[in-house]
Amino acid sequence: MKKIIVALAVIALAGALSAQTATKYFVAHQGGYIGEATVTIDKAGKVVSASIAEWQGPGGWAENNSPDGKSIVDGAIVRVPDPFANLANPNPQIKGYMFYIYNVQNNVGVWSQYTPAKDGFVRPARQFERDFEGLMGNPIRAEAYVKAAKADALVNVKIDGLTVTVGKKASETVHYGNMDKANPAANYMPLNDNSIGYRYNNQATLAFFKANPTADFAAATLKKVKVTLKEDKKIDASASVAAYTVPEDSVYVVADAVSGATYSDFQHYSLELQMAYKMALAETKVKFKK
Repeated sequence: MKKIIVALAVIALAGALSAQTATKYFVAHQGGYIGEATVTIDKAGKVVSASIAEWQGPGGWAENNSPDGKSIVDGAIVRVPDPFANLANPNPQIKGYMFYIYNVQNNVGVWSQYTPAKDGFVRPARQFERDFEGLMGNPIRAEAYVKAAKADALVNVKIDGLTVTVGKKASETVHYGNMDKANPAANYMPLNDNSIGYRYNNQATLAFFKANPTADFAAATLKKVKVTLKEDKKIDASASVAAYTVPEDSVYVVADAVSGATYSDFQHYSLELQMAYKMALAETKVKFKK
């Protein structure tokens, strides 16, 4: 009997030690993208896994509406599920959705909120007053946007008065091959002769973060070094690392440790991962309502 009790205690202890906590941190990125940093830690607080997804905003998937069908011009409209938007509106094509219009003023285009009024939709009084990036600064909205992107619930629309006609889904009009730029099938920022590209940069960033989750990423500096890549189609489905031929590259260094990442996003992605890491640590100490 004692042996059984001891065995059960050992199993329970092993389960407790292997228990994991995963957290996600959502944030709007400059350039009209939504970042999703995910970090999982074990019971001892060690990072078990980390990932970055970066979901394209309207500029990355809005349907081309120019006369020649090759570009986005003033008047393109998209619809996004939004937990705060138009909740009192009786029209099911409007209730619970936010609309964004490509709003061009003085030759500058901004994805501005497009709001239903008495007789039709209206643009904001000031171009940047209610823009996509600003509204997505709310993490609840950002999380809802990511959920909609994964569910393929983001759509292009046409509007006549208060009538909303739904058109193509984001998956049908996305400009970079995949809504998540970090996806191996995406073609955003491809590897070439003088750049390791977006996805190999992500791999280097994640590997460095997992080994150094408490580093001061804000203090990172750049150093010229030789970068050697090992080809992996799971990281970048279409790239051949042989195309990258630059003798030396500018690589981020943190506390004398070379990260292997070369792109300017290294610091803010790392800080977002670190925020998710801090949240995971907090989850082990405090029971948050969900």
